[in-house]
Amino acid sequence: MAIAKMKKLSIVSKPALKEDLVRNLQALQSVEVSALPREDAEDAVDAAQVKSEDYVQYDDLYQRAERALVILSRYAKDRSMMEKLTHKRPVFSLEGLHQEVDLDQGQTLIEEVEKLYNQRENIISTRETVEDEQSAVSNWRSLDVNPAELYQLDHFAVSLGTVPNDSSSSQWHALKEDTKDEDISLLEAFSNEDEIGVVAVTRKSQAEDFQGRLAQYHFQPFDYPYEEGPETAFQNLEDKRKSLIKEEEEVVQALQTLEAKIPLVEQVAEETYNRSQHALAVQLTYDNDYLILLSGWTDEEDYDALIQKLEASIGADNFVVVEEEITEEAIDNNEVPTKLKNNALNAPFEMITEMYGVPNYREIDPTPFITPFYLLFFGMMMGDLGYGLVLWLGTLVAMKVMDLHGSAGNMVKFGHYLSYPTMLVGLLYGSFFGESIPTGIVDPTGDAILIMAASVVIGLIHILVALCIKIYLEVRRGNMESAYSDGLGWILILLGLGAWGIGAMAGMPEVGTIGKWVSIIGFAGMIIVPVIFQDKKLLAAGLGLYNIYGISGYVGDLVSYTRLMALGISGGSIAMAFNMLVGFFPAPIRFTIGIVLIIALQSFNLFLSVLSGYVHGLRLIFVEFFGKFYEGDGRAFSPINTLEKYVRLNNSDK
Repeated sequence: MAIAKMKKLSIVSKPALKEDLVRNLQALQSVEVSALPREDAEDAVDAAQVKSEDYVQYDDLYQRAERALVILSRYAKDRSMMEKLTHKRPVFSLEGLHQEVDLDQGQTLIEEVEKLYNQRENIISTRETVEDEQSAVSNWRSLDVNPAELYQLDHFAVSLGTVPNDSSSSQWHALKEDTKDEDISLLEAFSNEDEIGVVAVTRKSQAEDFQGRLAQYHFQPFDYPYEEGPETAFQNLEDKRKSLIKEEEEVVQALQTLEAKIPLVEQVAEETYNRSQHALAVQLTYDNDYLILLSGWTDEEDYDALIQKLEASIGADNFVVVEEEITEEAIDNNEVPTKLKNNALNAPFEMITEMYGVPNYREIDPTPFITPFYLLFFGMMMGDLGYGLVLWLGTLVAMKVMDLHGSAGNMVKFGHYLSYPTMLVGLLYGSFFGESIPTGIVDPTGDAILIMAASVVIGLIHILVALCIKIYLEVRRGNMESAYSDGLGWILILLGLGAWGIGAMAGMPEVGTIGKWVSIIGFAGMIIVPVIFQDKKLLAAGLGLYNIYGISGYVGDLVSYTRLMALGISGGSIAMAFNMLVGFFPAPIRFTIGIVLIIALQSFNLFLSVLSGYVHGLRLIFVEFFGKFYEGDGRAFSPINTLEKYVRLNNSDK
């Protein structure tokens, strides 16, 4: 339960074995390949920053495969929820997948999907254009004459267009009134709530002047683009629209028939991603006509397995592994990757550590310290046996039935572990979906002050553990001043003030006196210790005094832990209120609609309680705990990647 001890190594082999060497390292998933400096890199740019042609080729095909899967998923038959949950990924070895997948066949399939998809998109675009044209010409269908023929008159100019319409058709009446005594003919072709269609005829000699007059009435010209009349044009567009719909249906059917080939596209996505990562690792090797050199990092415990794997795959006489010393400079420059190693209980809680930032190689892994406190925090904030049982059962079924992997699998295990303290605290509180049960030892509402005091005590212990870790880290680094000023001094102050307060409230003057002197010693040390270790004594004393001002921050931190009490009580109270609400219903409604309603309300409260417990638990860890000692600026260990999204790789390569 710590940060893995890393080995820096270089592997030397024959150029002909480069591909096999890297593929074996990728299968092991235990070696991070590092970039080597390249003297021939142009403009002093590290060669690792320029992606190789192989990487670009495979990554492009991988991205296309993912897009093709998104497309095909839209046309695949809907599977039941049970089928989706119980679906199992096929199992391959890395080499077996490499041999199984026909990339040429896969690329041809992807191109077919892309072609059909683009074809449908073009059809949809064309159909939308046709429908827009239909909408525009449909208003003019009442015209008995062909506007195209009117445009060809020798002595008259014809304009089609619209004027705005309102409740009194004011623009239309004003236009007619303005032109009634002139050689101008106006015809109302159609009318709707927004506009009136107008056919205006005037002499060609007056056309230019007339257009200007029409503009005064917000006349919007309509350019009739067809040779046939409006009704015929509309029907022709309708025929074209129906033809496009039929063509689109044929394309959709073609896409639907490709559903059976989705597994092939998934395997292509897996293989091309793996090959792209393989290409990245190959790019980081140095090779010439005589040898290849690969540098990287591995867990010290995985070193023997690495040697055995290479001996079995490429032969003991075909490679040499050179171990390199890890220098202080490499550690200071954060070159050494961090790999977390925890047992089955702590492993899901690594995501909390990683969410904040992995520790650097000089730090300790805080995950084992996170686990017990986070379990306790979450249990106190949920605090209901019924909710704990739902969480326990739901996550248990998910772990047994679903093919979980990666972060999703860790999240489900995380939730499963959190269900246990939730049930235990629920038994302690005597709460089952907000209803009282006889197991209760503490009443969350009646004993709120007691629970609040317990929350503050738990918070104090949490902070003291963080300060002890701070002391350990600073002593290990040889920084004794910080070990006291940022660690031991605050422990003395907090414990002393706590004992002083307890002594005063509990009528124990001896305890109070001891606490008072311990806190005084702690405060004095905050000034004296910096003076001892620093050359500028007066400045050191001033900094010590300023550091004492941090007591207000610790008071705020302790107050933050009262949310353990507040959220626990609020969740139970809301659940109780929901029960009372449904209990007011008459019996027929209570046992029909009421059952559905109470399930919905309790589910909603369960969701809010889980969300609150998760978020506020993180805050107590990140702010009140990590803020005392943790930097989290390390570089995570990153072996050559494999996807394992659509297939599951077994251990036959390891």
